[in-house]
Amino acid sequence: MVVIGSISQPFQKEKKICSKDASLLCLQRIKKIQRYLTDEKIGGVIAVNGIDSRYNPDCRHFINFILFGCSLYKTGNFSKYFDIDTDEVVMIIKPCKVELYVTHMQMNNILPFLTKVHDLQIHCIDSNISSDENIVEDHKVYSFISMTQGIEVIAVPFSSDAHSFDPMAIEKWPLLQAYALEDYGSQGFFGLSHKLVPFDFEKLHIFRDFDLGSVKHLLKDTSMLLNFQWNTMIKNVSNMIKNGSLDSCLDKAIDPVASYLKHGNQINSSHDETFFLLENHAVTRKPLFITCSVKESPSSLSCGRTYFIHENIDSSDLVLLSSIYDAMAATAHRTIQRYLSTQNESKLAQYFSKKFTEKLGTYKYPQLINFKASSVKINVILEAYDVKGNKVKEFSSPKSSMKVFGVSISNICSLQNTKIVYKPLVFQDTFFESHILIENDDVSANDSELLIVTDVIPTYVQWNHFGEPSEDAVPCSLICNDVNTYEAMFRLENNTIAITSSYSTPLQIRINDLKEIRIKKSGSIAVAVYMEHASNCLPPFLKRFCLVFWQRGKGIRFSSDTLLPLFREYNIPESMESLPSDFLLRYENIVSVKTNDVSNPNSSDDGRLIESAYPTYPVFASHMMLSSLGSHTYNQIDVNPTMRADVPDPFIFVTLLIGIPGSNQEKICSIVTEGTKQDHHFIVLRQPLGSEELFSALNLQKALHMLSKRGNDPIRVMVIVSAYVEVPEVVSAIVQHPDKFVRQSCHVSSICSCVDLRNLFVSNRTCFPKIVEQCSEGWVNNIIVTGCSPTKQKGKDDRINFLRTINPSCRIIEVEGNNFIDKDSLDEICAVDAFYESTLPTSRHLTAPGWFTLKYKPNPPFIPISYLTVSFSGELCKARFMSHLKSLHQKEGRVYVDRLMMSGSIFYVGGRTKFSDDSNLYTLECTPRSEAISLNLFNKPLPPGSKNCFVFTGYKITEEQVKHWLQGCAPKPPAKKEKYTKFSLSAQEKEMLKVQASREQLPEGWFYNGSHYVSMMEGKKMEHPLFDDIVNRFLEMKNKEIELFNQKIDATKDSSLFGS
Repeated sequence: MVVIGSISQPFQKEKKICSKDASLLCLQRIKKIQRYLTDEKIGGVIAVNGIDSRYNPDCRHFINFILFGCSLYKTGNFSKYFDIDTDEVVMIIKPCKVELYVTHMQMNNILPFLTKVHDLQIHCIDSNISSDENIVEDHKVYSFISMTQGIEVIAVPFSSDAHSFDPMAIEKWPLLQAYALEDYGSQGFFGLSHKLVPFDFEKLHIFRDFDLGSVKHLLKDTSMLLNFQWNTMIKNVSNMIKNGSLDSCLDKAIDPVASYLKHGNQINSSHDETFFLLENHAVTRKPLFITCSVKESPSSLSCGRTYFIHENIDSSDLVLLSSIYDAMAATAHRTIQRYLSTQNESKLAQYFSKKFTEKLGTYKYPQLINFKASSVKINVILEAYDVKGNKVKEFSSPKSSMKVFGVSISNICSLQNTKIVYKPLVFQDTFFESHILIENDDVSANDSELLIVTDVIPTYVQWNHFGEPSEDAVPCSLICNDVNTYEAMFRLENNTIAITSSYSTPLQIRINDLKEIRIKKSGSIAVAVYMEHASNCLPPFLKRFCLVFWQRGKGIRFSSDTLLPLFREYNIPESMESLPSDFLLRYENIVSVKTNDVSNPNSSDDGRLIESAYPTYPVFASHMMLSSLGSHTYNQIDVNPTMRADVPDPFIFVTLLIGIPGSNQEKICSIVTEGTKQDHHFIVLRQPLGSEELFSALNLQKALHMLSKRGNDPIRVMVIVSAYVEVPEVVSAIVQHPDKFVRQSCHVSSICSCVDLRNLFVSNRTCFPKIVEQCSEGWVNNIIVTGCSPTKQKGKDDRINFLRTINPSCRIIEVEGNNFIDKDSLDEICAVDAFYESTLPTSRHLTAPGWFTLKYKPNPPFIPISYLTVSFSGELCKARFMSHLKSLHQKEGRVYVDRLMMSGSIFYVGGRTKFSDDSNLYTLECTPRSEAISLNLFNKPLPPGSKNCFVFTGYKITEEQVKHWLQGCAPKPPAKKEKYTKFSLSAQEKEMLKVQASREQLPEGWFYNGSHYVSMMEGKKMEHPLFDDIVNRFLEMKNKEIELFNQKIDATKDSSLFGS
């Protein structure tokens, strides 16, 4: 991720505007669009919001769809629900990159939605100059030019339902007109520089397929409202039955649902199939059942139910009809499961008929002895719909469509009068499915999840003319075979259990008929009593049920003081085992909902509301997120953390410290190993200095292979990675080790990202490459930050809040200047199972799809990083070397300023060396951007022949440049000496030569008279006659020494630090 610009205010933690799934959904939709752009060879799709596109509605819908998870069939600006202004937003999605322009006021609100998107570049102007409108407008135009540079084909959001695509209309957008102005480099007309093509919402499957966002909208907006109106209709019918006015006022009963479908749904739609049907099926004056069917527009959400009305529970026709309906409802769910596993719709009708007959044969009611299931006519349908409610003819993409399964059974004759034929019984459900491929110990298998949307609509309702509940009745909740929970009243009458509910027939069960009871207590909140009975007087769906007594209304006291002792008197088998699985999940859900309602009555969290209605929604949501990524294989533990493969227990526990070069991983490693040495003994693995690459998966795998040969005793390993790599590259090298034994022996315990706050941004709030990816949620358990300066608290808080926004689920550990980490933080770093927490795998696979099967290939850093290793045998001058390092900050500190990139910029220097004035070996780390220089003694032995070595990273640095820089840190050689002449002799040397000459023997014909040297032939001299010869011999000797000295200097210059 790249962030260009500044964060003007600290991130607001008290105002949650982005849900936990919003960023994942944004990432999911962006990846779908990127796959489409790659397949169609389109350079990018651009959306300009606000006045710069003349408030283009298609661009606004596109940004709402990407950022806020809205469905495109909804009109209006959905960003208002998040209290976010998007008028100035400009977004371009490229096949391998996403770029976004926002104002400094929008930055804090929009960034949380994009934290999962890798290779994201945000253009944002500094807050201190944002008050100058001219500068802001110039920055926006320059950013737009930068975003579209180098793209030949650009797609523009467009809806073919509203208008036709007109490139000339797009050319009139103010931002595109500014693109051609000479003030900004005269790029020419935008339409001439780039080919504009439509990005049609109506035709692209990206927008018509269901994803988690559209499913969530359907559950929250459509299903919840329909369920509310449906239950209102049930209450209306119940009241009419009490008043005896059902026959004359049937139309009034359906008013809530009919009014909702006609007036409450404000979505324009061309569908004419919307209907709600409520039919009264009567044999005599008193009706027996009512068929309810609905198809909502425009989503085509469909539901069908059959409810029964009676006065006499022993009515033979009622037993027949309710048994058939119970069997068809149970078989319908079983048939949906069958379709989920086979993905074949051709033989579903045949399968349903077979299982329906078998199910009906299990009922042992006397009224059904002479009934033949083959006499009825069964009609089964399975249809698929897209987001806009259009029928999908082909079932080729089961993961992206909504399915409707319906069954009607007709030709049912009355048992009392065979000439009476009832109208069809109806049952219909709408569901979503999700399929992925999981791997367990090298064995792949399909895994599926199901979400039935219409489960919230009551499956069974039986009305009766019941009176008011007695005063001694105890309120409770009734859980039946369907997924709904009904409020009921419980009382005991002459050793008979009586349960009254407005949604079902009055239950009257003799205690002697109870076969088994199970008790489940949830502290002082609730007590669940599960019952199975052998009574033949009740419909099949009431053969087993669960009563939940609450603390309020004295329900718990009644169950413990009266009900349970009574059961024990009758020796009813009592079990403290858990409830059956189909009842346990719903019981835990309603307890959770009741608890949340009490603790937070004003809560309106959409996720909690959906989970309260659909207990399986969290599991399905994670599953559907994974299935949307395509045909990838997933680890079974990631899909279901409770399931462990049948493999030997691991004994190599790996803790990973990852960060870009210069993030103080070595210092953090020393603090952790020293602080935990009483509890753990870590083996530290790191890339050898001088390697050809910063991280080598092969070297790491070799080291783990050697450790696996030590035996099965637990081994704690700390792997230090100092490179511009992403976490999936390192984790894949471990969990996908080519050796199966090593792969099963290794266990990734926790992953910690190391960040130096001073080295977080290159310049102007532009992150260093791969820092955000290395802090990505789902991969990192802890972010360990260094460079926390108390004197710059505001800047420190801004940076920490920035990291917390990127990864809100991890713990941020601060290492203060005294190099101390508290014990709780050390325990978090050394945790054994932190990496496999159940909340992380979905984010992990979405941010790096295919990583588990080594198919994930990360994009290169947005800044091309150069990596050089330089070895040398010479020694450096310590003073000159430190001076050169300090000067790097002034030169390299401004590496990337918006559109300016400086070649030769050095980001990091690290390695080991000796100094000419010191015999010790030192290790060094220097990050010019933060002015951080670390120089420490290196006391470990080196292999023979080791040389001094340095690692350099930067932008477009060359080996020649680096060697020249290092050569400038070498000790300065002495200057050459000039040759001696008579005129260069010093007075002292002359006196010395005179003394030496006085000791020499005089030539023939010369004598010394005490003041002069005298010769009869040459006269007299003040100097010795051989003085010139002595001087010449001295000069010759001195010049030979000077020549040797100069030759040594020449030889030193030729070899330099790097040899000859």
